[in-house]
Amino acid sequence: MRPAALLLAVLLLVPACSAPAPPARRAVPTRRVVRFDASSDFGRVLVVEEQGIRYLRFGAPGAEDQSAFDPARPDHEPLAYVRASLASLAYLPPRARVLMVGLGGGSFLRHARSLGPDLALEAVEVNPVVITAARRHLGLADRLGVTVHLGDGRRFLEAGGAAYDLIFLDAYDDVDYPRALGTREFFAAVRRRLSPAGVVIANLSPNHDARRADLVRTFRAAFPAGPCLSTPDAGNTLVLGGPAVDALPEAAIPARLRALDRRSGARYQLAAAWPRWCRFSLDGARVLTDATEARP
Repeated sequence: MRPAALLLAVLLLVPACSAPAPPARRAVPTRRVVRFDASSDFGRVLVVEEQGIRYLRFGAPGAEDQSAFDPARPDHEPLAYVRASLASLAYLPPRARVLMVGLGGGSFLRHARSLGPDLALEAVEVNPVVITAARRHLGLADRLGVTVHLGDGRRFLEAGGAAYDLIFLDAYDDVDYPRALGTREFFAAVRRRLSPAGVVIANLSPNHDARRADLVRTFRAAFPAGPCLSTPDAGNTLVLGGPAVDALPEAAIPARLRALDRRSGARYQLAAAWPRWCRFSLDGARVLTDATEARP
């Protein structure tokens, strides 16, 4: 037998040995740093930093993210629902007046300023500790020119005053929300504070399907028509309505969104994501009223 053939025969008779498995990769734990932790009349308020991004959370360091801010990239927005909500700016004229009910970390207003340098930006927030956290740790700098009113959002709207071209209702979360901000009477008060060409957007995000459907049904009692956007991964539901939505043809919105994308360098991808239609049923949903929802 030739040497080459002998070698081949030996190799065929030797049991195959599998290569040693690579060592298992250990999961790298997320490094969590608490930047801010203070009690308030409404519970514990925290700013927690994980992998360089700061999150506003209520109650505990591992609670749901209310806002997010990347100090290394302040123009980046980590939360999908905030990016999606910026589509509401497509309805606005220049030098519009904007009110946010529920400040959070002020992310929406921070990005709105970059997209609309001539906008008049305001917020109403009931918790002074949240305002402090936003200013110290979440990018709500004085240079943004945001006027923050300390007080109850519903009372602020019902007190009357100037009309707003955009009202963003962002006082809801996936577990609970102030019941007084989810009734037919409240949404009617919101409508009264809109300008004749105004738009309202509400982040109605409870994960409980029946409660979410009730909120959307109640919102539609005041604002019958308008887009409903969703962020499937995060579970947010964003509904829009108001005179601007009624008057502006839906076909005109994509061009306006493309203009906003050009202004922002396409960092929000608004045109590509429009519309994200909500896909849930309102069958059996109730219209919530002050009589059925206990006011604080």
